[in-house]
Amino acid sequence: MSITDIVRMKEQEKVVGVVRHFPLVYAPKVLAALFLVSAPFFFMIPLFAIRPWKFPAGAIAFGLSVFLGLYLALRLFVTWYWNAFVVTNYRVIDVDQHGLFDRVVSEATFDKIQDVSYHVKGMCGTMLRYGTIVVQTAGATTNLELSCVRDPKEVHHLITELMAVYGAQPPLERSERVSQLLEAAADLSDAEARAFITEIKGAVADKPPAPRVDDRDVKKLMDEPPGR
Repeated sequence: MSITDIVRMKEQEKVVGVVRHFPLVYAPKVLAALFLVSAPFFFMIPLFAIRPWKFPAGAIAFGLSVFLGLYLALRLFVTWYWNAFVVTNYRVIDVDQHGLFDRVVSEATFDKIQDVSYHVKGMCGTMLRYGTIVVQTAGATTNLELSCVRDPKEVHHLITELMAVYGAQPPLERSERVSQLLEAAADLSDAEARAFITEIKGAVADKPPAPRVDDRDVKKLMDEPPGR
């Protein structure tokens, strides 16, 4: 399963890049997982010999250590793979994976992004060139943040360049705007749809009526000779 499968891609939207944590920051936990898996095999014979009151305590300790090591390794891989920024030509999607069964997905379109910044902290971050990317959004939308990113300067450049290209695009035609509005409305819940319809009715009611043209004025203008 690809990370792009958890989000619905819009028409003509394509993934430009997927940014994940720098794998080297996971090295201590990876070593701990390897130790838990491999160490019992070096002490397998004495462990299996431990049988107080004929209870296989050593064998249980062996299996428990291997299981914990494999679980930690699986959890590290899932956390690394699913914690990412998915950068498309329309938006930035932030996927936060907390453990095996806890995932939060946020996004910000380029027209809602106010600022993109990065910072590198500490000696390790400076030497290994990894840091944190922060995408600040407008309004009450949650800011997007991804830490321990390899070459944050390049990621910052990628997002700002895409923002510039997105802002330089010509405005959408009326039919395209209506199509996008209908597409967004299809994803609304029942309560959101009712609120949306209420807002539309209010906007239409508040819109001033178009000025009415008298048929006699039109006929008069048509009868006038050109050039007057």
